[in-house]
Order: sequence, then structure tokens, then C-alpha cells
Amino acid sequence: MAENENFSKDNNTENILTENTELTENTENTASAENTQAEAKVDKHLITLHLSHKNGSKTLHLKKGHLIAASVAAFLVLGGGAYAGVSYLQTQNRLTNSQQQLAEMEKENRKLTQRTEILENENEEYTQHINEIQMKTEELENKMTELENTKQSLAEEINNMSGSTTSTTTTESTEDASAASNDTASAEADLSTACLSILENGSTSQSGEKTFTTIVTTSYNKATSLSAQLDKMNVMLDLTGASFVDVATNVTETLAQYSNVPMGYPVEDYVMSTEFNPDGDPTISDGRVHKGVDLSTRSQILPISATAAGTVVEATYHDDYGYYVKIDHGNGFTTLYAHNSENLVEVGDTVKKGDVIAMTGSTGMSTGIHCHYEIQLNGIYQNPKDYE
Repeated sequence: MAENENFSKDNNTENILTENTELTENTENTASAENTQAEAKVDKHLITLHLSHKNGSKTLHLKKGHLIAASVAAFLVLGGGAYAGVSYLQTQNRLTNSQQQLAEMEKENRKLTQRTEILENENEEYTQHINEIQMKTEELENKMTELENTKQSLAEEINNMSGSTTSTTTTESTEDASAASNDTASAEADLSTACLSILENGSTSQSGEKTFTTIVTTSYNKATSLSAQLDKMNVMLDLTGASFVDVATNVTETLAQYSNVPMGYPVEDYVMSTEFNPDGDPTISDGRVHKGVDLSTRSQILPISATAAGTVVEATYHDDYGYYVKIDHGNGFTTLYAHNSENLVEVGDTVKKGDVIAMTGSTGMSTGIHCHYEIQLNGIYQNPKDYE
């Protein structure tokens, strides 16, 4: 009995082990199958997104193909955008360059148009000048032709007069009349010979050929003639310019010598109220002795200017002259300006013609605003009218 029980226990143990082994194998197979399914899912879905919302959640599965397609699409979009941007910039640059070139071409076109207008105007002026030269040339030719015809007519008349005189003298009957006629004929013959000689010399002075034929016949000759005339005029202008320089130098030196000669009056807006009357002529002004002229400024205080260059030798006050200025011009001339309201120079000052030296006034023995102006040459009073 005991052996039977032991045998049955051993059988049960073996059955249990067998079942355990089968369970282990089933478990391993199940795990292997799950791993295989998981790997298949991994291969099938590369990325899984879980999205939640109010009604629940949603799962999105992304495969490799989706990612590759999305990457290709993104590459195409980005590449296309970059290409479009570069193309746009290039097109914009070309458009800007084209606009600049167009502006430059328009500018050049305007310049060409202006030059064309200038050339057309010059061409019109040139044509007018040529026509004027042609007309003047024709007039000159006509005058020369008329002159030649006149010379020929005079020569014929002189020849006729000489022939008739000779034939008349041969028909005289008396010796005295014949002698007188011979003397007259001889004198007239000499006169006709002299006239013919003058005419011949005048008409053959140009190498014995007529110079009054057509001078200008073609446009080329006209241009050549005009050019030659311009060359001659250019030479003449050079000579004239040199001569003018010499004359200008002489004039400048002459003016320098006489620049200290008083000329004109010391004030601009004036009325001569008292004239020069050194001898007290009763028919001049008020008849009193007056060794200068009074220049009334009609109650206006105006500047007094030096009438020549010189040196101030007096600038003070006098009971009769009031404030006055006296200038020595260094060549025997002195000028005096009196009754000033104020003096603007001092003794020793050097002044030029036109420099303001004082202001008009009514100081000293004066009845109104004016300038008393005197000129002396080597101590002799001069009439300022002679130096206007």
C-alpha cells in the first residue's frame, strides 16, 4: 500500500512538472507573440499622437511614409519660396537698372535735342550770313561794273573830243587862227592824253585784268571767301588790340598825371545859389565879391566829397567859413570846402577823388545849409564852372 501511494505521488509530481513546463512554454509563446505584434505596430506606426478634447480623445498615428512625404513637401515649399524670393530680387534689380538706363537715355535724348536745336539755329544764322555776303558781293560787283562802264564812256568822249578838235584845226584859213587853234588843240590833246592815262592806270592797276567778274559762285567759294575775310579780320583785331593796349597805357599814365586836378562839384544833389564873382560884378548873383560858388542842398545835410586826390592841409573852424576843409593837390591846385556841419578828416590825411571829407551845414557866416566851394591854382582863384 505504501509503495502504491509513493508511486501515485511520483506520477502526480511529474504531471505537475509537465503542466508547469507547458505553462512556461505558453507564457513564452504569448510574450513572443506580443513582442512580435508590438514590433509590427512599431514598424507600422512611427509616431503616435494623443489629442484630447471635450468629447474624448483621439489618437493619430504617423507612419514613415507620412514623415517622408511631409519632409519632401516642406523641402519643396521652402525651396520654392527661396527660389521665388531670389527671382523676385533679381527681377527688382533688373527693373531698377532698366529704369536708371531709361532715365539716362532720356537725359541724353534731351541733350541731343538741345544740341540739335542749337545746330539748327547756328545753321540758320550761317545761311543768313552767307546770303547777306552774297547780296553784298553782288552789289559790289554791280558798282564795279558801273564804274568800268563809266570809265569806258569817259575814254570814248575824250577820244571823240580830241579827234574833233584836230579836224577843226586843219580847216582854219589864217596863220594866226591856225596858230591859236594849234595851241588849243595841243592843250586839249595833252589833257585828253592825261585823262586817258589816268583811266588806263586806274583800270589796269590790278595786273591789267578785270577784277569785277563774279567773285563768289559756289557755296565752297563762299565759305572760303568768308574764312579768308575772318582770318584778315582776326589779324586786324590782333593789331588793333596791341594798339589799344598802347593807347590804354598812355591814357592811364595821362590820367595818373592829372588825377589830382579838381573836376566836378563836391555834392551831388545841389542848386547853385551864388556864382563865382571875384571882382564884385553887380550883374552876377547878388553882386558881392565871391571867390567860389555856393551849392545849396535845400536844407538837407549831405556828404561832401573831395573833387581830386590830395592831402588835407587845413581842417578847422573859421569865423567866416565856419567848419571848413582845405586840400592841397600837389600840382598848384588847392580846394576849400566851407560852412560844414562837421569835418570828417584831419590835417595830414591823404584822400582820393570821391572820398567823403565833411557834411554840409550852415556854420560861420551862412544863411542856410550849403557848401561853399573854392578852387585855387598857384594862389589864383578859379571859376569852378571851368572844371565841371
